[in-house]
Amino acid sequence: MDSSIKALIVKKFKDADLDLDVGRHFIDETVVVRISGTVERHEDQWILPTVSIPLIPTIAYFWERLGVDKDAAMGVLRDAIAEAMKARINESPSIKSKMDDVAEAVAAVKRDLIGELPKMRRAGRTDVGDLQVTVSELMPVSEPLYAVA
Repeated sequence: MDSSIKALIVKKFKDADLDLDVGRHFIDETVVVRISGTVERHEDQWILPTVSIPLIPTIAYFWERLGVDKDAAMGVLRDAIAEAMKARINESPSIKSKMDDVAEAVAAVKRDLIGELPKMRRAGRTDVGDLQVTVSELMPVSEPLYAVA
């Protein structure tokens, strides 16, 4: 079986539920796999490199340029996280307006900073929606099909 067929089977079943108890499980199965249908490979795309932006170094440079040292920044961040988790249920109008400001800043970063970065190639998606994969278990044969002389 070539690697493309194996990859298609994995892609087809990637979200399948796995009902196993905790622990090691011995598996010894022989199966027949029938694959039929169509697979569509889409064109590669050019996308903004958002996943290539290194988050930790970016924040470190951001703190440095703001003139904030590590301990002060961590203290402020810790307080902000705790406060945001408490206020999550009942957002006050003052924090709501600050959240709107942050959303606007994020949009500006995407538009003015990330939008200007060179685009990266992303492989086109592979659509296996029309692919049927049937797995049949083989039953062990209790008697040989022919005698060996």
